[in-house]
Amino acid sequence: FTSELVRAHRTCDLVLKSASLPSTKCVRSWQLNERHYGDLQGQGKEDPIMLETYGEDNVFEWRKSYTVPPPPMGPSHPYWAPPPAPLTESLFDCQERVLKYFREEITPRMHNGSQVLIVAHANTIRALVKVLDSISDENIRGLRIPNSIPLVYKLDENMLPVGEKDDWGFQGEYVISAGTHERLVAVERSQRRVLTALFKALDQNENGSISLGELETGLEKLNWDLTPRTKKLLDQIADRFLLDSDSDIDIEEFIDLARTFWKQQDHFRFVDPRAVPVDKGLYKGASSFQDPEPKPGKGVTKYPVKEGYCETTEFELLRK
Repeated sequence: FTSELVRAHRTCDLVLKSASLPSTKCVRSWQLNERHYGDLQGQGKEDPIMLETYGEDNVFEWRKSYTVPPPPMGPSHPYWAPPPAPLTESLFDCQERVLKYFREEITPRMHNGSQVLIVAHANTIRALVKVLDSISDENIRGLRIPNSIPLVYKLDENMLPVGEKDDWGFQGEYVISAGTHERLVAVERSQRRVLTALFKALDQNENGSISLGELETGLEKLNWDLTPRTKKLLDQIADRFLLDSDSDIDIEEFIDLARTFWKQQDHFRFVDPRAVPVDKGLYKGASSFQDPEPKPGKGVTKYPVKEGYCETTEFELLRK
């Protein structure tokens, strides 16, 4: 399942091809589109004219509030589209349309035993995480979804997550690979979650512990594409195997070794994500319900008003 936005279904195609599943049916739906930002649609998050027009505090509130939407767009807006496209959305509004689609279209597939891949956007995925993990309205403000790092949920027959909860109630598991560890470190505030993802990437046998052989094989699989600090930590863990090569390391010992090592380095501390204030800075980057409009003469992207319809020019595919 993916949205109608070019960046999402192109990513979905790449994922399916890399998994040797290019013929798998991919269902596109506007209900999985990124949140609609109303009259702010199509403007950069640090656009000086927008900030001057509405005020930085208001823009921040509209972007981060769970229930307060931006001003609605009018018919003269260049991104205006007829129903069913919304005119504006709060995070709550976005969550409601995503959850309705999830319950009506996606959940029945899982009840039938299907494994489901959802390729969508930060706010739509964040809405699913909030409900699956029962995260509070307050804590959801601080939850950031990193780009291009798979997030896996295992659900029981009642569609409830199965797995260990962290202090925030989060039960999803990140799956890192070569090239994504550093990105996860940069975004994820819970270092335990980062270390758990690293441990699972090294645990080649998936038996809850790593041996010296798995450590070496896992590092080759990750191409040693890790932050310098993580490389030093794994050097320390390798030294631990020199002292006791017959005993494997489980997740708790792995994290304890990290705590001890970074305490010695005196430049790291474990952080409770709830204690970290939300950055009021306006992050750069695109976050939009619709694809950006092409420049005049460069091609046309039609907004899909019904599921399964999408028209994209060659220019749009190349540009994305």
